[in-house]
Amino acid sequence: MENYKIKQRLGKGAQGAVFLVEDRNDKKQYVLKKVECNDEGEANKAFKEAMALQELQHPYICGYKEFFVTWDKEESAMYVCIVMDYYKFGDLDKVLRQKRGSKENIEELVLKKWFGQMIEALAFVHKKQVIHRDLKPSNIFMTEDLSICIGDFGVATIMGDARTKTRTTVGSMSWMAPEVMEKAYDERSDLWSLGCITLEMASCAFMTTQEIQAVLFQIKQSPQVLEEVLEDVSKSYSADLCQMIRTMLRKNFKQRPSVLQMLEIPYIKDALALSHSALAARRKKEKANEVSKPVPKGKGVPAVLTFLRENQKSESCVKDALVYLAEVTKDQDAVIDDAGKRLIVDSMKSHVGEAEIQTAGCNVLANLVVASDTDDILYSQEIIEIIPLAMISHAGSKHLQASASALLMALSAEEAAAEIIGQKGGVQDVLAALRAFPNDAEIAANCCSALWSLAVNENNALIVTEEKGAIDICGALEKHAKTADVIEGACAALWSLSMEDDNITLMQDNKAVPLMVRAVEIHREHPKVVKNACMALASIIETDELSAHSMVKEGGLQAVKKAYKQHHDNPEVVENVCVLLMEMAEHDDIVHDLKSLRMEEVLKEAQVMYASNEDIMGPVLSALSKMSAGAKAPRNRPTSARNRAKASTK
Repeated sequence: MENYKIKQRLGKGAQGAVFLVEDRNDKKQYVLKKVECNDEGEANKAFKEAMALQELQHPYICGYKEFFVTWDKEESAMYVCIVMDYYKFGDLDKVLRQKRGSKENIEELVLKKWFGQMIEALAFVHKKQVIHRDLKPSNIFMTEDLSICIGDFGVATIMGDARTKTRTTVGSMSWMAPEVMEKAYDERSDLWSLGCITLEMASCAFMTTQEIQAVLFQIKQSPQVLEEVLEDVSKSYSADLCQMIRTMLRKNFKQRPSVLQMLEIPYIKDALALSHSALAARRKKEKANEVSKPVPKGKGVPAVLTFLRENQKSESCVKDALVYLAEVTKDQDAVIDDAGKRLIVDSMKSHVGEAEIQTAGCNVLANLVVASDTDDILYSQEIIEIIPLAMISHAGSKHLQASASALLMALSAEEAAAEIIGQKGGVQDVLAALRAFPNDAEIAANCCSALWSLAVNENNALIVTEEKGAIDICGALEKHAKTADVIEGACAALWSLSMEDDNITLMQDNKAVPLMVRAVEIHREHPKVVKNACMALASIIETDELSAHSMVKEGGLQAVKKAYKQHHDNPEVVENVCVLLMEMAEHDDIVHDLKSLRMEEVLKEAQVMYASNEDIMGPVLSALSKMSAGAKAPRNRPTSARNRAKASTK
């Protein structure tokens, strides 16, 4: 300490005090941080961690001058002292306060540049196996050329330690990843903090400090809060930036990509390129001199695959080949072997930045799934992992999101593939597409159907529940009430999600019952809509009497009766209608309504028509026994709607 003259105290945190100091030798100003330790052993450990910071030599990381241990006689305490560079232009927090004061946006080009610099800095430290854990605007410093430097690594933790046990951290709660205080965590926790900072930068023109801090706290409980803010952010910033924020702020860190994985995303490569980062180095494309070669059409799939292999570096050739393959593979007789499928995925990976190539590749793979066996390589991780990357990379492309969500829907019918999709963040990507394009009927239909199929898997259902996806599905029901494909998938998705009581509450709050009643009324001629809506309603009503009363109030029984009459010769529709009536009859207050609307006639007709069908007879007899003392009740209550949902598959 004798080598430094204290100029002023800059602040005090839970781990120590921060001072502006002057070196008595070179007269330069530095920041000195004193980290208090309980004993010599803890001091030595803290000193070792601090010494690791000497390896963090990078343009976008605050420089460290020296580290030493000292004993403060006045306070009778031992400290590790960290001496770091001083930035006279202040920090990002100061910039944000100025922008809020003038209600002025940070230009996206500037925000993107800073974002890229922070990504590069984190990629560097994560490779060194260091986690920051306390990333926030007040420790991101501004240089003279208006670049950024991440500082305050004084409380960083070596990754090996972070993965084995949870350590209490002192970072500000607003920017801290939810897992840090709850369980073991890893470098992806820094990505959450970066997402918070990016959201704060993008919202500084219309949100106060108190408002954004409240939002950062709330999004840990409800992703819908994030969507509300992003709706305003999207008025001034690109869809790709909004998607980056969504990706970084995934609550479950296991579905959050690492910083190193995100380096492949085109938006991030562009952000890195603004600072001429070596990480953004791309293969130079000499488009002007590129010779365009024609795809060998009419010569068979093998010839096209050979052309694709020989011209894999040519963007135009790859695009034309995949577009052509997407057409010819619509014919289910077209065959592509495992090597060919890998070639298609490798071509997509080589051109992740080109939306047309990703779209065409997804279309080819989707065509091939139709005629595939469950052990096909299409259902493997090496094929599946390109799809979430494509969706994140081109968040603003309607065509890509529609094609990719359709492909995920097809793949998720296979149980192991559905698990892989969930592990790779595909569930959140589907929800992100649904949220980004709520008015697009094709995307809504594909996403709802994908969620239906994915949520059959218990782990995926928990992800959708955690993300409060039932709200988005109800939104699709309302926005696309007249589109049968959307309604069919949305009702089925709600049925899959009805296993979780938290979802039942969300469905009730978002008028799921009235929306599905309206769906039956509008699409009475569509048997799949009626079938799915009845089973979803039955599953909700099984545990929620208020929903049963809501159905009566909304005219649901009349709508179901009319639908039954139209499809009385369809055993699948009849079965689900009878299951719904069985669950309604379980609520004593509803029995009177069932009788007054003469629903016994429906049940007795079904009893006669389907006397040999046990799946129908069980619900029929159960409902009749509740409505009439004279009816013969089944020995055991038939499988409930919820248990049917658990056992269901597409």
